[in-house]
Amino acid sequence: MEMEKEAKKLQDDLAFTDMLTAPSRGGDYAEMAIKSLKRLTIRMEADHHARAHVHIDYGREFHAASFAIDSGERLVGRMPAKYDRDVKAWIIQHQEKLQSLWDAMKRGAPHEKILAELKAAK
Repeated sequence: MEMEKEAKKLQDDLAFTDMLTAPSRGGDYAEMAIKSLKRLTIRMEADHHARAHVHIDYGREFHAASFAIDSGERLVGRMPAKYDRDVKAWIIQHQEKLQSLWDAMKRGAPHEKILAELKAAK
């Protein structure tokens, strides 16, 4: 449950970045920005890649970017760089559990317990 809160916080952080970087329409009126939440999915697929990573889907972009678990750096993707800082901070905060999950998935070992711990992490 705590991980879901953390994922929602990441979603809020990305929405805040969207709001801060949106172009102003100018004019003789005051704009009030309202947070617009886009769909956020964090996925892990322990496939053929050697380096542990997560996939981030944001908005309408499936596989918008991949980020390394060991450093939080972006490996590939079309996601705007303005989101990198928030995603990296989230990954670093949950790095140990993410790495444990990756390792278990790569070995083909049961990983449901680690996934449950990750979702419940504080």
